[in-house]
Order: sequence, then structure tokens, then C-alpha cells
Amino acid sequence: MKITEKISEYIRDQNINLSEMSRSTGISYRMIYASLADKSRNRALSVDEAVAICDYLGKTVDDFREKPERSEPDGRA
Repeated sequence: MKITEKISEYIRDQNINLSEMSRSTGISYRMIYASLADKSRNRALSVDEAVAICDYLGKTVDDFREKPERSEPDGRA
């Protein structure tokens, strides 16, 4: 799952108001909606937008990224 999809899911689960997020982050509502709420998700978040949204949510971008599985020191998973 992409970072944008994970942020979108978190926003839905937490019932975050996109209008309030827009006002607080300075990112236009249309841009937030197109990136996170529109089912077609035809617009990707810029790095700066993702960081601003994560700051607003009290999270880091790292909280939403895929974590690779760690392998054992001898190479076994």
C-alpha cells in the first residue's frame, strides 16, 4: 500500500476534516481531496505536502511507509 493510501485510510478512520486540514496546512482543499479522498487518486502528494499533512496529524511520513521485513544476521528471514 502506498503512503498516500495509508494517509488517506488514517484520515478516514480518524474522521479528519479535510477543510480544517486545508486551512491548517495551507494546502488547498482541492489538492488534498484529489490526493487523498478522490477514489481515482489522480494526483500524488508532493513531499512537502505529505510532511505538512503528517505534521498536522501528529505523525511522521515514516509512520505511513512500508517497513521491510528484517532478516536475521545470517540472512534468514
